[in-house]
Formats: sequence, C-alpha cells, structure tokens
Amino acid sequence: MVSAQVKGKLKFYRRVGGSGALVPLFENNIAALGPSGSSEGVIASTPDMWTFIPAQNTSEKNLRVNDHLVVSLILSTAATTDASDGKVILPITYADGTGGTLGDFDNTTDWDVQQLGDTAFLANVETIIAAKKILTPFSLGSNTQKCFVSVENNA
Repeated sequence: MVSAQVKGKLKFYRRVGGSGALVPLFENNIAALGPSGSSEGVIASTPDMWTFIPAQNTSEKNLRVNDHLVVSLILSTAATTDASDGKVILPITYADGTGGTLGDFDNTTDWDVQQLGDTAFLANVETIIAAKKILTPFSLGSNTQKCFVSVENNA
C-alpha cells in the first residue's frame, strides 16, 4: 500500500552511560531530513536533495562506550507508522575521522531498541523509537556525507 511521510520532528540524544541523563544532539522536521519521503520503502529523491546533520562532535555530544544514541519522534498529527516503508541513512563519524552509517530504525543490526513498527502514535507526544548502545565511540552526523531519514504512515 502506498504510504505518505508523517508530519513531525525527530530528535537525537546522547543518553549518558552512568547517569542516564539525556544530552540533546540534533533535531529537525522529518520533511527536511527525508525530502520526498520513501513510499513503499523506496527513496523518492536523489542525494543532491538530501541534507547534512553536521558532526555533533563537541566534548559533551561525543557518544562514548556504554552511552546510547536515542531517537525520538514527535508527530504533529496522530498517525500509525509503517516501519517497512521508512528509510534511514544516518551518517556517523568515528573518533579517528572515518565515517559510517546506521540504517533503518527496524534494523536489529544497527539498533538495539526498536519501537517503530506498525505503531500508532499520538500527536505532540515525544516517543523514543530507537536506541543504540555505543560499543565504539562516535559522533552523530558528518560534515561530508548527507543523511536521509523518513518515517512513513501506514495508510
């Protein structure tokens, strides 16, 4: 079934390993992070339309061993998501300057906690949808690689 991109915002946090404190890393509207959306799991735009999440590499924002990278969703209107239609290409930068990417929020290789599925979400309620335990230090974002993150509805 053809889906449409949900309207709302994604927020990324560093959950500090020892204290559990949440340090805000980056946030943006889903439409800006995933221009055109990804109906049926197919990205409908080319990388030249995508955006950067600048490397969040200040001392406070660097993700360290036993921290968690946490992703939350705040929808502007209630919707039921379709995880198989959403696409994620989330760049990260390791301490040595090399890069990598994290994939779709329902990918158990990249994410330890996945709450994003065929799930109903209320409007204006922040809900954690994915988390990754940090085993190798890195920073969210990249100054050279663009990202694409789309969350789709289950229309």
